[in-house]
Amino acid sequence: MNLHDIVTAQPDIISTFLGVSGTTIAVVTDENHRIVDCNANLPRTLHTPDKPVGRYIGDILCPMEDEQFSLLVSDNFRDLLPQMMRVCYTEILYKCYTVPAGSGFLLMGDRVGGTENEVLESMSLLNNELSVLSRELGRKNREIEKAYRKITELSRTDSLTGLANRGYFRQRCEEMFALSQRHRFPLSLVMIDLDCFKQINDNYGHAAGDSVLAAFGALVRENCREGDFPARYGGEEFIAFLPHTPVREALNLGDRLRILFSEQDILENGQTITISTGISEHRPGDSLDDLIKRADDALYQAKHQGRNRCVIL
Repeated sequence: MNLHDIVTAQPDIISTFLGVSGTTIAVVTDENHRIVDCNANLPRTLHTPDKPVGRYIGDILCPMEDEQFSLLVSDNFRDLLPQMMRVCYTEILYKCYTVPAGSGFLLMGDRVGGTENEVLESMSLLNNELSVLSRELGRKNREIEKAYRKITELSRTDSLTGLANRGYFRQRCEEMFALSQRHRFPLSLVMIDLDCFKQINDNYGHAAGDSVLAAFGALVRENCREGDFPARYGGEEFIAFLPHTPVREALNLGDRLRILFSEQDILENGQTITISTGISEHRPGDSLDDLIKRADDALYQAKHQGRNRCVIL
């Protein structure tokens, strides 16, 4: 059992420490750091027949590297602070713990193998190892942070189109909608549906359908401005939240996407693929759900009127 185990197991019995044998020293001092009592190991270490009672402990034990003598005192036995001490004029080393004892102190020391130079060399090697471990830990932390950012991005993104998914769209739009209400800037919403998309899946397969969705997602990303927030809303339905945008500018975006997409030969067979678009603009008293519902109603009208068009409500 080492000294730390002893003091933890029997914290209230000073006589226990004064009776320990082996290589452990135990010293009781007064408030002036003069020795009141000690166990037999201290005079044995000093090669003297008698206990050095009355002597200043700083004449017997010195901090390493010739620092000014002081005791590192712990408040209690449960939070012991180690302090490396050297027997003066020797290379005998002790790992010491000091706690209050009456008006003075109780110092206990465990013998440390090796000379002071060897211990210092070991400490230097340990510091080097700790530096390497610290750098490795920093690298691992950066990798974890990068992985976390990637996981967060994946949880918010539709993998096929590269746009935000519906859940993240709702979260961000609630924040942006509240901001627009606070500052009263114009705000529009565009809802888009790919016309006759089920026929594309039925006639050419789901891989072809995925290519169409991915191509439209890329077109949306290319044509939305920084600050706009487009998303895949579900299936072949897309949505774009346009802050600082009056409804006529939103209509320009809807028409531009409609024309550009119809000009693409995504299936490489000359087939034109069209979109229908519903557009709404924020009105006083609107909630976000009101804005989305009006855009959805406008989209329904665009479909009902023959598709391949934009409708504003």
